[in-house]
Amino acid sequence: MALTLALAMAGSLIMSRSMLRRIERINLASREIMDGDLRRRIETTGSNDEFDQLAVSLNAMLDEIERLMDGIRHVTDNIAHDLRTPLTRLRNRLEQLQADLDPDNPNTAHVDQSIADADQLLATFSALLRIARIEAGGVKTNFETVDIAALLQDAAELYDVVAEEKQIKIDLQLESKPQLQGDRDLLFQAVINLLDNAIKYSPPSGRILMQLDERDRHPVLIIADHGPGIPAAEREKVLQRFYRMDHSRSQHGSGLGLSLVAAVARMHNARLVFGDNHPGLVAEIHFNNSD
Repeated sequence: MALTLALAMAGSLIMSRSMLRRIERINLASREIMDGDLRRRIETTGSNDEFDQLAVSLNAMLDEIERLMDGIRHVTDNIAHDLRTPLTRLRNRLEQLQADLDPDNPNTAHVDQSIADADQLLATFSALLRIARIEAGGVKTNFETVDIAALLQDAAELYDVVAEEKQIKIDLQLESKPQLQGDRDLLFQAVINLLDNAIKYSPPSGRILMQLDERDRHPVLIIADHGPGIPAAEREKVLQRFYRMDHSRSQHGSGLGLSLVAAVARMHNARLVFGDNHPGLVAEIHFNNSD
């Protein structure tokens, strides 16, 4: 009886561990899928048991989701391409009309505003195409070693004149100077998007902090301002495309800037995190792939 009991306990232990390992593999795959890897699939053992049947059903569902997402991206890409070309031609004609008009002509202001509107639409389509390419994973071939500290310095110098117009001081603090494997152009675009928002919503004579810190041996990029901030309930919503909060509707923009930043962060195995600056917003990008 003792031997039988021991064998039963040993068999139960082995079976429970095997089940736990398979459940953990499903959980691991699910977390990777939730993090944005829609190509990830759940492994099967070939035993055709309940776990394999569940994995097959989930994989079929993921195949359908990926197909639908690819279709949406494809349609968005085509629309952006098809509309950008005639918009570019329209803008060129408006520029020619602007050059032909006398500066005192009352229609000059209308032409100038039309050119500005065309530029805004072109910027929106460019952002949509860039987000689509990032989410499709087609730009990781451009990865190289990036000096984040130098990148922040370039961004601060680029926006220094814009900040001075509002008497805003950009305080650059580089406490660490790590290097990352990434796409420098996209990382630079993400930084200037955050910096542009900080300047746009900061009050005159304000201060913006640009900081490069290190936590748990991973670099953290921080941009903090003293503007209206983002309420905690809306911090996930602002990452959606075209979403704009009530106080930002009077500002120029398409509602795609933070969506682009989040997409660039995901591509670099990083997280975009928002916090409260009392008052203002703290935007942090937490990287996990530093050299």
